[in-house]
Formats: sequence, C-alpha cells, structure tokens
Amino acid sequence: MKKLNVSDVSSVVGGANGCQVTYEKTTVNDVSICQQVTTCNGKYGETVTRATADSASCITATPAA
Repeated sequence: MKKLNVSDVSSVVGGANGCQVTYEKTTVNDVSICQQVTTCNGKYGETVTRATADSASCITATPAA
C-alpha cells in the first residue's frame, strides 16, 4: 500500500489550496456591522463564508502624515 502525503490527499479529497481571511464593514438597516470573510480556493472552485466579527477587527489604521 502506498503512503500518501498531504498534497496527494488534498487533490483527491478536494481540500483547500489556500484561504484568505479579510474583514469588511457592512451596513444593514442603518446599522454598521463587521464581518469576517473567508475565501478558500479548492478543487471544486472558490468558497466564500461570512461570519459576524468584533467591530475592532474592521478598524483600519490611519496613515501617518
């Protein structure tokens, strides 16, 4: 029996080739909310999932003048 490594298994099972996590601020019914957006590319295409995140995650730093 052949031993499989992680890259072999991910191509057979359809595992993710890489995920990127970003945060975005969205307005719903005049209320601003923060969402964590996870984008993964896998064997069968791109998958995007969204979850509510802490509002501090959506604060962007202001560049120094």
